[in-house]
Parts: sequence; structure tokens; C-alpha cells
Amino acid sequence: MTRETTKGPSITEQRLRSDLEGLGVKEGDMLVVHSSLSSLGWVLGGAPTVVRAVLGALGSTGTLVMPAATPQCGEPTMGPDRSADESHLGEVRDHLPVFDPQTTPTSLGAIPETFRTWPGTLRSHHPLESICARGPIAQRIVRDHPLAFSEGPGSPFDKLYQSGARVLLLGVGFNRCTALHFAESLVARRRTMKIGFHVMEPGGRTWVEVANVADDNDTHFPVVGDRYLEQGEAVVGSVGSAQAILFSMTSLVDFARDYFDKVL
Repeated sequence: MTRETTKGPSITEQRLRSDLEGLGVKEGDMLVVHSSLSSLGWVLGGAPTVVRAVLGALGSTGTLVMPAATPQCGEPTMGPDRSADESHLGEVRDHLPVFDPQTTPTSLGAIPETFRTWPGTLRSHHPLESICARGPIAQRIVRDHPLAFSEGPGSPFDKLYQSGARVLLLGVGFNRCTALHFAESLVARRRTMKIGFHVMEPGGRTWVEVANVADDNDTHFPVVGDRYLEQGEAVVGSVGSAQAILFSMTSLVDFARDYFDKVL
């Protein structure tokens, strides 16, 4: 006897756009999206449907932004290959792929990977922490992405903060919110680590190591998120079958900066 799998009601592009607009996404917004496709339910057309719905809600005057991280290009003890046998780390490091903004896929899921290849999408050139953007302000956002403290001052995340961007958590928690890395980068006792990757130079590929904010998202980020939500400054609702949280990046960063300044 074959067991049937019930997918539940289908989620259409029109439903997603209606839900986004009901949550408060507006035409002309600058919106940073962190997402999980599976959380949305049975989306007809998959990730491209989600991207079309968000772009439709933002309109031609809005700018959509999604992180497009590529840990597979970085130090093997820190990325997806961190379980590699220690005796093989040198070989793994020597053969890591060199980041190519046109062809290197992001590891962050189907929606950001679909957006990465969307017509008109631009991408910053950081080998590990690139960001994709599409819209009137996209070029300014992706330009000049520093190698060290890639989510800190002077980075695209700083520009988003200064520009009054809003953040949408679409079926994910605050542990996926890059704005919190930016907030922590602003405090004196920020947690740091060293990251390494290859870059292409005239003489060939060169290994580079720089400082960055630590990638520990689970110790403080959920606590910050819970306390921030208690302030009532975020809008919480549903998009498809997913919980969605919409808020000002400036508001969250200012709140989190104060938190990190006290507890770190």
C-alpha cells in the first residue's frame, strides 16, 4: 500500500504578494530578505515565485537585497569542510575554489540562489560574505566591500543601515540576521576570528587571511531577537505558511549594539 504525502494548500505568487503587502512591505522599500523556502509551504513554481512576489511588492522603485555567502570558498576549518581530516587540510586549502561573483553559488538556500542569477541582480565581490542587490540603489550597496570585517563599518551592511533599510525574516530566526553581525562589529569588545580565502592577483591565486566578526550566531542572536520583539517595534505575521518578521534595520542595530556593549 502506498502512503500518500499531503502537501497542503498551494501557495501562489498572488497569495505571497498579498501577504507581503499585508505585513507592511511597501513599494519603494529597501528590503533585506533572509528566507527559508520550505517554511513557506507548497509554493507553486518554487523559489522564482517567491522572488517575483517580493519584487512585485517592492515595485520598480524598490531595492531588494539578499546575502549570498560562500563559505565553501573559505578556510576549511571554518566552512562546510571543517570536518576534513587534519592531515588533508593543506591539500583542501590549496584546492579551494576562487570566488567568482558570476558563477559561485551561495550556500544560503534556494531563494537567495535564485535571486543571485535573476536578471538585473548585482553582487559584491567579497569572497565569503558577498551580497546581492537589485533596484535603483543596488550599485551603491554592492560597491566597495572590504575584505576585513566584511559585515562591519564601510561594508554593504553599513550602507544599508545608513540608508534606512528594512529587514524581512521569512521563515527564519534572528540567528540568520546579518544585521546583528554588523551591530556587534560596532562595539569595542566584539568577538572576532580570522578568515582565509584565495583571491586572484596578476601573479595568480593568493591566500589571504583577515580579521572578521565571529560566526557564533546562536549564543546571543536569539536572545537579542526575543528582547527586541518585546519592544514592539517589529511587525510579526504570516507569509504563506511561514512566520514573517519585518522591522527597521536601524532600529534593530541600535538595540543590539546597546546589548552587545553591555554583555560582551
